[in-house]
Amino acid sequence: MDLRDDGSWRPIRWPLPCGEVRDIPANARVHGSVIRRMQQDATYRPGNLIVGGGGRGVRLAPEQYGIGEWVCAEREGCPVGEVWVRKGAGGGGEVKQ
Repeated sequence: MDLRDDGSWRPIRWPLPCGEVRDIPANARVHGSVIRRMQQDATYRPGNLIVGGGGRGVRLAPEQYGIGEWVCAEREGCPVGEVWVRKGAGGGGEVKQ
């Protein structure tokens, strides 16, 4: 809802993606739980993370992509603060597949 100058409220209409996969930039910072889930659950294959290029239109990544190549950028091993980035997107560290 949007508050108007006269004090009344007006509904805001946001365009829905209609089920479209969200674009994720190549340099996105991804929480460690996402990497662990991809490693442990073969059915969790988010195309927008694994395929790269935003993954537009790719819901489920083909198996040949694995989970992609990721580098731990911050607080490796910390269940709360661990952050990963795609290899080559910056962040340093060792490549995990």
